[in-house]
Amino acid sequence: MSETSTERACWCGHPHLEPFSEFYGVCRACGTLVSRAPYRAEIYGDDYWQRRQTERHGLPDIRRRARLDLPERCTYWLRHLLTLRLPPGRILEVGCAHGGYVALLGWAGFDAVGTEMSPGVASIAHELFGVRVVSGPVEKQEFEAGSFDVIVLNDVIEHLPDPLATLTHCVRLLSKSGLFVIQTPEYKEHLSFEELEARNDMFLKHMEKKEDEHLFLFSRRSVQLLFSRIGLPHVAFANPIFSYDLFLSASRSALPPIDEAALEAALSRRPVGRLVQALLDKAYESNDRLWAIKRLEARLDPRPPEAP
Repeated sequence: MSETSTERACWCGHPHLEPFSEFYGVCRACGTLVSRAPYRAEIYGDDYWQRRQTERHGLPDIRRRARLDLPERCTYWLRHLLTLRLPPGRILEVGCAHGGYVALLGWAGFDAVGTEMSPGVASIAHELFGVRVVSGPVEKQEFEAGSFDVIVLNDVIEHLPDPLATLTHCVRLLSKSGLFVIQTPEYKEHLSFEELEARNDMFLKHMEKKEDEHLFLFSRRSVQLLFSRIGLPHVAFANPIFSYDLFLSASRSALPPIDEAALEAALSRRPVGRLVQALLDKAYESNDRLWAIKRLEARLDPRPPEAP
């Protein structure tokens, strides 16, 4: 495999990629895996969540995924967000899929809106959860500068053809004290492709048959560099719900901690907030989340989970 076979430079601007796997090169300058596949925006049409996810990746369709995600992934994301920012406030979720998280944010007391590339998927989100979702790239939306307190991108930045440009646009939409909350697959720089294969690492599922979707796969080093370049040097990593992901917040300065009493008080101001609190309590009533996480992984991935 030639080192010059790729048609895409790294997002960081470094032009030289070393071979990593059949479809990916690696940028040693920043620590990012870079896909050799061309970007095709049409992938994210109306069939993305209906046919491509089910037939190509063996995942649930968007309606089944909404039922799986709402009590598990969405609840996990909200619990973490509430340690960083309390309602009220305005939140934008870029690439919100079925809209379950946008809905949960609204129930918690935030003014939340989502974006989706596909008008059909935006329509499904409105049908399922009654949320506001606009269609098309975030750069094309008429959002006012400084109008959001939080911007969320869960499993999104790896899909962006120019993550630096898109996030540079998004940072203009943040308030001065605003922050990003990000989930994305984690490329562990110390592991070669052969080592990933030898251990049957779950990260491989972000590469297999996804080279035309996952254009950039970030390491901790590269994602810190990415946010530093757009003026958000404070990056704080948190425990992801799945071990193969990065889960982080990025802001202009360190965020003060929010205690449990303040969190409960914020949710208790509205009756539906008490329902959200009950959902959070139910999801975290066990001190050991591992079994619940492994069950979800088994539903979403055909390979059997490792024993706890």
